[in-house]
Amino acid sequence: MSIWPRNKTKSVLAYWLTDCPPIGYHRLIDSPEVGACVDTISGIISSATIYLMRNTPKGDVRQQTRLSRFVDIDPWPSLGTRASWMSWIVSTMLTDGDGNAYVLPHFMAGEFSGLEPMPGAAAVPDPVTGYKVHWKGRNYEPDDILHFRINADLDNPWKGRGLRVRAERVAESLAQTEALKASLSSPKYKPPLVVMVNSDGDLSDPEKREEFRKQYLEDTDSGKPWILPAELMKVVQVKPLTLTDLAVRDTVELDKKSIASIFGIPLFLLGLGAFNESEYNNFIRRKIIPICVGIEQELTLKLLSSEKMYFKFNRKHLYAYDMTKLVQMDLTMSDRGIVNGDEVRADAFMDPAGLTEFRPLENYIPYDMAAAQSKLQQDGS
Repeated sequence: MSIWPRNKTKSVLAYWLTDCPPIGYHRLIDSPEVGACVDTISGIISSATIYLMRNTPKGDVRQQTRLSRFVDIDPWPSLGTRASWMSWIVSTMLTDGDGNAYVLPHFMAGEFSGLEPMPGAAAVPDPVTGYKVHWKGRNYEPDDILHFRINADLDNPWKGRGLRVRAERVAESLAQTEALKASLSSPKYKPPLVVMVNSDGDLSDPEKREEFRKQYLEDTDSGKPWILPAELMKVVQVKPLTLTDLAVRDTVELDKKSIASIFGIPLFLLGLGAFNESEYNNFIRRKIIPICVGIEQELTLKLLSSEKMYFKFNRKHLYAYDMTKLVQMDLTMSDRGIVNGDEVRADAFMDPAGLTEFRPLENYIPYDMAAAQSKLQQDGS
């Protein structure tokens, strides 16, 4: 597959916004806490394998074709893999895209040759088709692009509704708190010792004060103690207000909890508390899976013509399983002939060993032979 021709031109406005942003301007994702949430969600989703599935009379089976490899490995030829491509989609939906991310398919010889991300694309309402997508001076029909979205907008259901507005306020509060911490940590707010002097001399004169300081408070050897007349002066150490005194720590923790709540991620992923497997798996079910479903359906709707095929994320590897529990569960199903030996080895991160047969224990019998058990026969035959 070859890469498509790219537009090399860039408007002055686009250059100003991308290459030369205004001084003092910070995007939402530039906030460390917001960035941590976005990177966590996008990292989990972008690391999951995308399967191409087919409906069959015996159940849905995975298809390994050129199309499945294209979407799962190389949707953006020469410019990025599925991991970076999917990370951009999810990160854009959660931040600058305000719930939306657009991708432009390219074709060559009747096949897909690339799925190009469309940074800066915007949806424009249209009275005929509902909306069009404006990008680089052109308008695209909804059927001509991949439109990924989260949280349908109430006024325009075809458009996503992001978390930007809610997260920006908390991000501003965190930035102000960080600035306060940096300010209080500067030498300006670390006052030296205060020396109260019992002296008849006029110390309002800067030269006399400097002469007094050199005479009594300076020493050529660093760390050497001062020897001062007891009746001449009194030295007092002034301690500045700490971050605890100013409740900065409590404010930061509260803001982090607010950011975590907005993005729906567990607090321990932001450094608050310890890891909890149940909480993490609940996060996968409530937050990650809905985003995955939206992406799956858009890929299926726009890239596949067969009604018996669909795209699906590998959900199993999204969850956090304890290795011992996972292998024990596999062994239990293996005893009943539900999974084979190689499937058990795969979950234990072991290479296949040719154990492809389904072998239940000898004391398990097929359901349709349940009535043939000798203990149920009256004559004992």
